[in-house]
Amino acid sequence: MLQQIKIDRDASLPHYRQLSDQIIDQIQQGYLQSGARLPSTRQLSQQLGIHRKSVVHAYEELALQDWIYTATGRGTFVSDDLPDTIAEQLLTSLPNTDAPSPPTKLHLPNYMTVPESVTHLPYHLDDGLPDPRLIPFVELERAWKSALRRGNQYQRLGYASPQGIRPLREAIADYLTKTRGLKVSADHILLTRGVTHAFHLTLTAMLKPGDKVIVPELNWANGNNAIRFLGGEILKARIDEKGLDTEHVAELVANHKVRMIYLTPHHQYPTTLIMPAARRIQLLELARANGIYVFEDDYDFDFHYGNVPIMPLASARHGGLLLYAGSFTKAVSPAFRVGYLVGEPALVTELAKIRRIVDRQGDPTLEHAMLELFRLDVLPRSLRRARGVYQKRRDVLVRLLGTELNGLASFKVPDGGMAIWTNFRKDIDLEAASKRAFNRGLSFSSGSIYGPKWNATRLGFASSTEAELTEAVRILKGCL
Repeated sequence: MLQQIKIDRDASLPHYRQLSDQIIDQIQQGYLQSGARLPSTRQLSQQLGIHRKSVVHAYEELALQDWIYTATGRGTFVSDDLPDTIAEQLLTSLPNTDAPSPPTKLHLPNYMTVPESVTHLPYHLDDGLPDPRLIPFVELERAWKSALRRGNQYQRLGYASPQGIRPLREAIADYLTKTRGLKVSADHILLTRGVTHAFHLTLTAMLKPGDKVIVPELNWANGNNAIRFLGGEILKARIDEKGLDTEHVAELVANHKVRMIYLTPHHQYPTTLIMPAARRIQLLELARANGIYVFEDDYDFDFHYGNVPIMPLASARHGGLLLYAGSFTKAVSPAFRVGYLVGEPALVTELAKIRRIVDRQGDPTLEHAMLELFRLDVLPRSLRRARGVYQKRRDVLVRLLGTELNGLASFKVPDGGMAIWTNFRKDIDLEAASKRAFNRGLSFSSGSIYGPKWNATRLGFASSTEAELTEAVRILKGCL
C-alpha cells in the first residue's frame, strides 16, 4: 500500500484529499481487501513525509464515507461490509475472452454529433450571438442577491412548480401582450430552459413515430435533429425571397397527413427573411382547416431595426393550434437558460407534467432574478440599448462586406436579427476558407450544415465591436 501512494507536493489538491482518494482507489481495485488493517496515522505520516493532521483528516473523511472504521485499542481497518473484489494482477494474465465487454458508447445516429461553437479565438463572425459585454452585470448581480436573500427562503430555495414561478410568468405575459400583441395570462406560459427545451417537450408530447413535420428546406439543424430523434418524418418546404413558400406547404399538406409545422417567420433561420402578412394568414388558415399544430420559434423578435415589426403568428386567431416559443438567451446571454413556451392552458399543464419527469423544474433563483430585472425595467432598457448597438454593428458589417468582399459574396441587408445570411461565389471553397481563417484567429461557419445546395453561411455581427468586425472581415477576405 505504501509503495503505491504518491503525494504530489506541488499539486493544488490538499494532501489529505490526495491520500483519501488513493486509498479509495486501492480499495476499489482490490489491493486493500475488506478487514485489512491500515497503518497508524503516525506511521503513515512519517513514511509519506506529510503532517499527521493530514492523515487524521483523510481517515476521518474515509470513515464518514464508510470506507474504513476504527476499533478502539485495535487500529483502523477497511470496512467489512464492502463487496469482495479481486485485486488487479501486477503481472498481466490472459484475458477472459468469454466475459462480455462493457459498452463504450451509445449507438446514436451520426446526425446527433454537432460541432461545438469556437469561442477561444480573438475574432468571430458567429451564428448570431449577443455581446456579453452589454449584459447589465451590476443590476443582474443585485437581482441575484435579492433572489437569494429576500422572502421566505424555504419557499424560494425549495421545490417549485415545473411550470415556473407564477410572478415571472405574469411578468412575461404582460411583456408579450405589450410588445407582441399576444392576449395571454400566466396560465398560458411554461417557463423553459430555452427554445430547444420548449421544442423537445412539445415533440415529446405530440409526436408519434412516423408523424410528419413540415420544416423549411433551410432550417435550424438542432430542430431537425430533435424531430428525427423522436421518430418524426421531415417534409421540407421550399423557401424563396419571402421566406417559407406557403403554396408549397399547401401542396405537402394535400399529399401527406401532417402533424406539425415548424417555422421561424419573424427572421427565418438561417436566412433572416421576414414572412409577409399574407403568407402568415394563409398558413394559419391552412393549419386550422387541417387540424395541424404550428410551432412558432421567435428566437430574436426583440432585435428589429426597421419600422414596426410584423406581429407574431401567435397574435392572430389560430384556434389553439399554435405554440409560441422564445427566450432571453439573445437578450442576456446563452448562459442564462430562461425561455418560455406559450400555448393553451390545458396543453401547457400537460407539457409541465412531462417537464417534471425530465427536469423537475427550472432554476427558481434565476427566475426570481429575471423577475427583479422586469420589475425594475432593467431588461426592457437593456434590450433597447443593445438594439441600438447591434444596428450600428449591422451597418458596419454591411459596409465592410460590400466593399471588401465585392464580387466574392452577395447578401440582403437584414431588417433585424444578429447575423447576415451571405451567399459566396460558387467557386469559393468555404470549408477550406474556414480552416484557414481558424489558423489566423477568426472563427466562422463554413455553412456545410446547410447542405451542398447552398454555398452560404451566417456571419454574426452582434457579438463584435466595430473594430473587431473590421479585422474579422480583413482576415476573411484573405482566406477566400
